[in-house]
Amino acid sequence: MILIVSITLAYSNVPTVAYIGEKAPNVTNIKMMRIDEREKDYFLGISQGTLVIRTNSNGEVEKYYSSIKNNPLIPLIENADKNAEVFTERPSINYSIGTMLFKLLTAAGLLATVLIQEKGNGILLRVKNSKIKLSTYILGKSFAIMFVYEIAILAILTFYQFANYDFGKSNVIDLGIIFTVALFISTGIYIFVAGLIKNEGLIWGISSGIIFPLGICSGILFPIEYMPQWMKAIAHISPLYYLQISVINGKIEVSPICFMLSASCVLAILGIKQLARKE
Repeated sequence: MILIVSITLAYSNVPTVAYIGEKAPNVTNIKMMRIDEREKDYFLGISQGTLVIRTNSNGEVEKYYSSIKNNPLIPLIENADKNAEVFTERPSINYSIGTMLFKLLTAAGLLATVLIQEKGNGILLRVKNSKIKLSTYILGKSFAIMFVYEIAILAILTFYQFANYDFGKSNVIDLGIIFTVALFISTGIYIFVAGLIKNEGLIWGISSGIIFPLGICSGILFPIEYMPQWMKAIAHISPLYYLQISVINGKIEVSPICFMLSASCVLAILGIKQLARKE
């Protein structure tokens, strides 16, 4: 049901209000969608619905739950004015956030492909012989690729900001930080991968076979509360879970993210050592 809610909200210009109860109030120009109590936070967060109401058996509103201040939907419901101006929500980026995070977490697959190809061509050995540290060369490649992605991120976020998109509980600065963190994590993972394998064709298999399942279990496609216990356990080891939660709650998960960045640095160091050993 909640997937249908998300799809409906993503492509509808008519404001949708969720209600918890037996009967919805009759308000013109507003869609009413019944949800369960446990779906309230998801509706207000990842689905970007801005308002949930609790109603009694007569359809009268007992309580409002709003994800934004001064929600213009509330006066429409309270006044029930048939001539009231239709409220249209700002375009939301929330439905693409999960996909963007997944893409960024696999972005350094390009770096791994380049390193594996150069390893096969013997260029890494020539780099060492030229008195340049192998680590310096690899990090230079990493920052060059990250720089390109950072420019793309900046362009996208600038467009969203000036187009007045709805960032939900987050803001453009938080999103920029989270996207950059995803890039750093990706870089460490794929430098390590490049040190392990010889065929760059395996990069796609690693992204699909490991990172994609971690994404499925992270809650970026459907609410984690509806997953079986074994999927919930996997979610808590997925970087995407903590990045997504940071976006939904509008509060960066500092401890998990610092741990993931540290782990990424360790993987990068191990990968560089492995690449040097291969040569």
